[in-house]
Amino acid sequence: MDKFTLVGTITLVILFFSVLLSFFLFTVKAKNKLGNTLLATYFTVFAIHISVFFYSKYIELPLVIEMLRDQIITLASPLLYLYLLSNIYSDLKLRPIHLLNLLPLVIAILIFTPRFYAANETDRILFTENFNAQIETKISYIISTLTTVFYLVLMFIELNKYKKLLQENYANTISFNYKWLYQLTVVVSTIFVFSQFKQLYKFLGNDIDTLNIMRLMLIILLLGFLFWIVLKSMYQPELFKAIDTKHQLIKSVAQVHASEEKDATIQAEIKILQEFMNEHEPYLDSSLTLQKLAHQVKMPSRELSLLINHHLNQHFFDFIASYRIKKAISLLDNPANKKLTILEILYDVGFNSKSPFNKAFKKHTGQTPTEYRSKL
Repeated sequence: MDKFTLVGTITLVILFFSVLLSFFLFTVKAKNKLGNTLLATYFTVFAIHISVFFYSKYIELPLVIEMLRDQIITLASPLLYLYLLSNIYSDLKLRPIHLLNLLPLVIAILIFTPRFYAANETDRILFTENFNAQIETKISYIISTLTTVFYLVLMFIELNKYKKLLQENYANTISFNYKWLYQLTVVVSTIFVFSQFKQLYKFLGNDIDTLNIMRLMLIILLLGFLFWIVLKSMYQPELFKAIDTKHQLIKSVAQVHASEEKDATIQAEIKILQEFMNEHEPYLDSSLTLQKLAHQVKMPSRELSLLINHHLNQHFFDFIASYRIKKAISLLDNPANKKLTILEILYDVGFNSKSPFNKAFKKHTGQTPTEYRSKL
């Protein structure tokens, strides 16, 4: 089997799974309908773009259709960015401003319009015969690269903001699958880097065998990416627990209220909060959120957020973890609890996973729970 045939075979497998997954995402009933639709559209665009590696050996499409098939991939980055937003913010709705994400495709078409789309068939044939040497192709490549980098940067910025919002508002962030979102962005970035390297070789290299090997490697990478998405969807159908767009980073809220602060009032509120934490132990609730605690303390959630995240200079997650760790230490120090396992203790104090408990315990004591217990 030659390299081209192998590429075509793998492409056929990718096309099958892409179409199947797209159909599933378009039709399945789920809470995050927008996210599913965006991901399904991404896979549809993805399938259309790479289909050339399969059908080119059997049929020849009109040049205009071929060009549009090649340029449709410019929608991939905007679609992934919107998909990420839809899984971060539960109340996200597409508005007219989101149509700006079509600009990469519009620009790509406009670049080729004068000498390709607006030309006659003979001129199009001459244009495509020396396609990689055309100035439009090079300009399009540069703009496409910059566009993808732009969207990847936006995705990492949103992820960083998402992580901070989780830390400021939730005591347990394990159910908010930030790690999955981050992995998705890193994997897409890796594929993009390899894809751009392959594209650059098309302009500078002249060995068709090397180019075919790079194409084959890229196709295998894409196949692995697709299978990864499918497995994630199967094993974790509720991949994300989203927040709403009303959440604001405390930094921006603090700037608004800075002029209204009064030290005596703030210190009094801190004392009330600390006494409530020690007396009622709300941190033992593994699903505790800033909104829940605000309701219990009878304080507006924004005011409580300012108190903890700004005045106490702690994320809500760390604030609650500190009380949980103190409780865990008191349980470990008590000889009557010798038979309690570390797992039982972490559940008793409000954690719902071993990893964040160990991390928080080591941060506060410099030791793991097991090390601490062995030295008693």
